[in-house]
Amino acid sequence: MSFGGYLKEAIQAARFPTPTHFARAVGMDPSVVLRWLSEEQRPTIRSIERIAPVLGKSINELVVAAYPDRVGGSAPEPPATHPLVHELARMLADDSPIPAPDRQALETVLDRMIDPYRKVLRRRRSA
Repeated sequence: MSFGGYLKEAIQAARFPTPTHFARAVGMDPSVVLRWLSEEQRPTIRSIERIAPVLGKSINELVVAAYPDRVGGSAPEPPATHPLVHELARMLADDSPIPAPDRQALETVLDRMIDPYRKVLRRRRSA
């Protein structure tokens, strides 16, 4: 898969309605992201460092996807992560536009909802 295809899938998995919405979320000019998608150019390492957390990807994963010819690998397939994972990560991040008290309240509610399932998953792993 080309980097443009990989990036398109990653943007969709992160639940951005369009590449322009993604570009604005990371503070980039949409034309830059569109050039990446059309394979006109590849992102710089600085750009990769900027977009990786927003997409829920590691920097290494994006470097391999963007430069498989230089790192001796092929572009990895995007993992099958539920889109809510990316959305919640963005909402709870330190640089989220959601006020800190609201983020803390959301984290508390989610923690309480998930806690019973943690116990079930721990039992399953130890079995």
